[in-house]
Amino acid sequence: MADSKPNQQTEIKALKNRISELEDELSDTQVLYETTMEHGTSLENELMTQNDRMAELQSKMRKYLSPQLFQALVGGTADADTKSHTRVKLTIYFSDIVGFTDLTDSVEPELLSSVLNSYLTRMSEIALHYGGTIDKFVGDAVMVFFGAPEPLEAQAQAERCVRMALEMREAMYPLRAEWKLKGITQMLQVRAGINTGICTVGNFGSENRMDYTIIGNQVNLAARLQSAAPPDGIYMSSKTYSLVEDLVVANFIGSRQFKGIHKAVDVWELTSLSQENLPDSRYLEIIDNHLRIKEVDVDAAILSGDERDAIQKALSRALVHLAANTPHPVDEK
Repeated sequence: MADSKPNQQTEIKALKNRISELEDELSDTQVLYETTMEHGTSLENELMTQNDRMAELQSKMRKYLSPQLFQALVGGTADADTKSHTRVKLTIYFSDIVGFTDLTDSVEPELLSSVLNSYLTRMSEIALHYGGTIDKFVGDAVMVFFGAPEPLEAQAQAERCVRMALEMREAMYPLRAEWKLKGITQMLQVRAGINTGICTVGNFGSENRMDYTIIGNQVNLAARLQSAAPPDGIYMSSKTYSLVEDLVVANFIGSRQFKGIHKAVDVWELTSLSQENLPDSRYLEIIDNHLRIKEVDVDAAILSGDERDAIQKALSRALVHLAANTPHPVDEK
């Protein structure tokens, strides 16, 4: 029994030493945990900052690239090099504002910028609505194509393109009213050209600066058709017309020889969608070139948004139809 007390003291001392060791280990673990949490929080904050920067960069990229090209690049399905080219059938649209260059001499730059930006913004909205790839803006000129980078069957390309072109022309009426309130007294009109054919599409330029665009004679023909079209007119080649003849009303202009194009081209002037293909015909009928505007008797103060939009579209289409069927001088270009 005499030896039990020293043994207990030894065990107690050993336990105290172990407890002290465990407390030290716990303290070290706590410090490590806190350090890890601080480091983890720092990493999380840095990751959030980088994600915000990436989102901001992507938002800026979207303004310089078409949605299709942006998705192809971000998704990794498009090559960012100048060696990536393909030959594919596309439908190409060109347009410009008639007399816009003359306007630059008589209008303040700020007002001119406002007019141009509102025009390009509206045209972009319409092009994107129909799935067009906006190739570029060159001043007041707009170039859009269908069929790349996302493949699209030729008939669907042409149908989307003519619907887009007609809606763009209709959109000029409210835009002109808006510009008139700002002091633009000149009636700005748009002429357009559409063609369908095999083009080379891909990245062109240098290793440091490149554009995703299309080249070829079929692109040149679309540009020539646009130059030859009358104000508010839409010229299309027979290749495009053959794909949409059941969808649209068009007038045969004749066979034209264009600079840089070896063979004469049959040209059609796009007037409108056929009556059965009009999205809303409550107030307008166009049958065999006969225009009938139905009676409109409404209280403008209580007119619903849908009704107002339907009436505006019907009147815009009527004005377009009248303009398209007004004889105009033959363009000597």
